Amino acid sequence: MPSYNCVLCHHNKIETLFHLLLECPFGQDCWIHLGLYADLQLDPYSIMTTFKTQLQVPFFMEIIIIMSWCIWMARNDSIFRGIPPTTQGAIMRFKTIFVLVLHRVKDAWKQSMVEWLEVML
Repeated sequence: MPSYNCVLCHHNKIETLFHLLLECPFGQDCWIHLGLYADLQLDPYSIMTTFKTQLQVPFFMEIIIIMSWCIWMARNDSIFRGIPPTTQGAIMRFKTIFVLVLHRVKDAWKQSMVEWLEVML
């Protein structure tokens, strides 16, 4: 790569995992679409804890992992496929993956996950 700067924003920031997933305006927009707000003064573990508190669902980790993956894939699509990143594209990918997860989820969680998806997105 000709540069180590984040390809998802135009702030000439070096792409670290913290930047990509939490500091980058693209990543922040993705989290905001899920109703999650990160206090960047906190360490990453504390931010994840606040996400858990904000979500108030037992499947919070699935949500965090899937959105992190969608942000990562938007980055990869931009670099390797030349596809411009859009928050809407990341959210659509999130929905697709979340629906696939529903096929393997415990029956006790399935209804609440479907309801969360319908309300949030």
